[in-house]
Parts: sequence; C-alpha cells; structure tokens
Amino acid sequence: MRRAGGAGAGHPGGAAGVGGARGPPAAGEGGPLIGFVKRIASQGFIWPPIDYELLEAKEQGLLRGTVLNAGAGVRDLSHLVDGTLINQDIRWQDEQRTDVDVYSPIHDIPVPDGHFDAIVCIAVLEHVENPEEVVPEFFRVLKPGGHVVASVPFLQPEHKIPTDFQRYTRDGLARLFAHHGFEVVSVKPLFSVYHTLHWILYEWLVLKGRGRAGWAFKLLRVVLLPALGLVARRSTLQSPKLASAFQIVARKPAAP
Repeated sequence: MRRAGGAGAGHPGGAAGVGGARGPPAAGEGGPLIGFVKRIASQGFIWPPIDYELLEAKEQGLLRGTVLNAGAGVRDLSHLVDGTLINQDIRWQDEQRTDVDVYSPIHDIPVPDGHFDAIVCIAVLEHVENPEEVVPEFFRVLKPGGHVVASVPFLQPEHKIPTDFQRYTRDGLARLFAHHGFEVVSVKPLFSVYHTLHWILYEWLVLKGRGRAGWAFKLLRVVLLPALGLVARRSTLQSPKLASAFQIVARKPAAP
C-alpha cells in the first residue's frame, strides 16, 4: 500500500501503457548512432508514458480515495492517485516485486464489498481467460458511485504475457461492463492510427527479416520505422476503425 501524492507527485518513468516498457538502447551495440537508430525503430520508442491514458481521469477527479490497480504488473500509478493506491496481481514465477499489496486471482480479490473508490485496469483483460468473471468482481469491490477506468487492445498483434485470449471492439467493451451492472460513461480510442500501423509493420518486417531476402527487410526497418515512429509520437489522428486500443470509463450506480 502506498500513500500517493497529488498533482506534484513525481513520475519515475519506465512504464509505457499498452505498448510496453520504454528505455534507452543497450550500450555497446554499434555506438551511439546505431543505438539511437535501433531505439527509434523499436516498439518501446513510440508509446507515451502511462500519464497519457489516465491524465483525463485524474483531472476529472476519478482517481481519489482508495484506488485499486488491478493486474498491476510493474506500472507505478502512485503519482496519478490522490489517496491510497493498492496494487493487485498474481504472483509471478521468480517473484521479485516489492510493491504488490494483494496477490490474488483478478476475479477473486480478497476485500469486502464496496472497498474501493476507483479501479484502474490497464491492458489486462485480454490476458484473462474469462473477463465475464472479472468485471462482476470489479462491480462487487467498487463503492457505489465509483468508477472503473480500463483499457484493452483492439488492433494489436498477439502478445502473450503469458497468454493472450481476446480483443474488444467499442461495442464489445461497452457490452461487457453494461451487462454486469455498470453505467458506461465513455469508450474512446487510445493512441493514434500511426501507433497501430507501426506495431503491425514492425511485426511484419521482423517476420520477413527471417527469410532469404531478410537483409532488405532489415534495411526497411531502419528506414521506415523511425519515420513512422516520429509521426506516431506527434500525431493526434485517431479512428475507432484503426484504434490500437480502447479505454472505457464505467460507473457503478450510486446507492438508492
């Protein structure tokens, strides 16, 4: 459990939301220039920090009180929460994390009914075998009037951590929460269309780079991906049809 600061809390960096971790290129791999090119051609380069996904919810005052970070992974959200942050996750093999407060299945969280003021769940539900069991648990542990802010991938390649079960459209995500009693406040795309294109192109070029003409596709990676990555980092162009991910804000109805 950590007592989170308000707007002035620092961000230690390291987590990048749906896209994965950001970090500098490995040292000693062809010198600074080659390292820079490899970095800007990588997936980690293009994804914004976690603030991007949750800043609006913070500004709207949705992340106050006791906030559950469901399926926390290694993301630090403490600087975004005005209150107490509780990190929940399953125990990893060779567990070394020290910031997980509750180890449990995400569909069976050992707290009383109505315990949390808000729940954040970032890029987790695609890795859960049955989200239809998870969302009712969110409803149970959330206080009446509290909000869930959850994101899920749409047009993203498979990424097993250690499993990857599903993708959601806007309608599918809204139905998942509404079916279990939530009021859907909003469902919106996350990231630009260029994030979507970059990830798919990256995976395609990696695949083609293993073939007989692999050198040509490796060259294309160096030429195309940095340019597309720079566009992705600056563009605000979004489309539900080409969304990399969707975010839902859902509310548990207030008690009568």
